[in-house]
Amino acid sequence: MIHTCIPYAPKETGKNLGAAYNTFMAMLPEGDWACFLDHDAMFTTADWYPQLESIVNTLPETHPGAGLLTVCTNRIGNDEQIIFRKSSREARNHDIHFHRAIGKKRQEEYGRQLRAAKHFISGVVMLLSKKVWQQTAGFTDGFLKVDIDMDRQVRALGYTTFIMDGVYCYHYYRADGQTGEARGYAPDKNLPPVILEGYKKSWYPNVLGQTRQFGKRIMKNINPR
Repeated sequence: MIHTCIPYAPKETGKNLGAAYNTFMAMLPEGDWACFLDHDAMFTTADWYPQLESIVNTLPETHPGAGLLTVCTNRIGNDEQIIFRKSSREARNHDIHFHRAIGKKRQEEYGRQLRAAKHFISGVVMLLSKKVWQQTAGFTDGFLKVDIDMDRQVRALGYTTFIMDGVYCYHYYRADGQTGEARGYAPDKNLPPVILEGYKKSWYPNVLGQTRQFGKRIMKNINPR
């Protein structure tokens, strides 16, 4: 069984995200999997969970050496996981209808297809079994790069990390331009903004205009009672 978790590490814990991951992993029944999802990410298909189950359940036959799985997305640190060019309009598009259409198309085209990751993954989504986790030293303490450290440990054990080409997630990924320090993080643990060229000129006004137009259409179609 796969157990889904959006991990949270409050300030009083020192924002120890690694500890939050480990606490959840320790609660899993033997033989089960964890699916960790970042708080600013979302799956884009209605049947993402059965798809993940199908992938995990067939791993012993198709990819017996799989140790860690992740998804494709629109914005992330690891270029291997991005399906658009970073400077493209698609990468700046935050319309959920657009991303759900992309997710459905990739699901239909790629299904359970896996691609070995050449570089350490960015953990917008991580699928990890309790069996593999127990063979590692656990997630490292801290907030940053705990995903990279786990990937490194998994590979050191001889496992392969895979990207699920048929599973696409939307990722907001600091698109508001705020730094980590502006969100309350210490300067030495700052997260820089990710502002793509044309962000303020093209993306925000476009989305704001689309939202207003959508709202007007909704109000127009509401029947008075």
